[in-house]
Amino acid sequence: FLFDEPLSNLDAKLRVQMRAEIVRLHHRLQSTVIYVTHDQVEAMTMGSKIVIQDSGKIMQAGKPIDVYDSPDNKFVAGFIGSPAMNFLEVRLVDEEDGLWAEGDGFRFPVPSTKAAKYAPHAGGKFFLGIRPEHLEDVDFVKEYDPKYIMKAKVELIEPLGSSVILQILLGQKMLVAQVDSHTGARVGEEIQLVADLENMHLFSTEYPHKSLDRA
Repeated sequence: FLFDEPLSNLDAKLRVQMRAEIVRLHHRLQSTVIYVTHDQVEAMTMGSKIVIQDSGKIMQAGKPIDVYDSPDNKFVAGFIGSPAMNFLEVRLVDEEDGLWAEGDGFRFPVPSTKAAKYAPHAGGKFFLGIRPEHLEDVDFVKEYDPKYIMKAKVELIEPLGSSVILQILLGQKMLVAQVDSHTGARVGEEIQLVADLENMHLFSTEYPHKSLDRA
């Protein structure tokens, strides 16, 4: 079966219902289904295997969770996930106390779990990718290393009920953080966030922006 964006003209509630119906139909028929969509939520929730294309070129294929956790390149990392992954320009600096990622308005130590993989690239410039859910309000993190605190200005607050989406300004770069629903963040004020760099990604600055984690 071939489905070519069958839900694109439906309203949000009906799209959710029809996604579930198509999945149930697939399980019942046990047939191969090719489903074309520009909606990454549909791809993640419906596919047993997904293929991400850019201008007709296959950028990555695999199980949805594998593509989400281990994107091959910057395009895939930015396409899969909502809100989308943040990207920061950094330089890797090798010092006596370890490897550091330095950028505009921040400086983080690279976790030991990542350092061995990144160390051969010290001195180079990269895109550091971190998902919004890996930036949390410091008030809701029980244990953390102060070196991973990010200070940023709150530009916009979007309450979702189960969480809050913050648009924050770090230096001259706008980022998105998904934090606890009880955050005390206020527009125009500074907030301290803990960056979970155990889940960071590094991508080449040259196209196709390959991931160092997948090298």
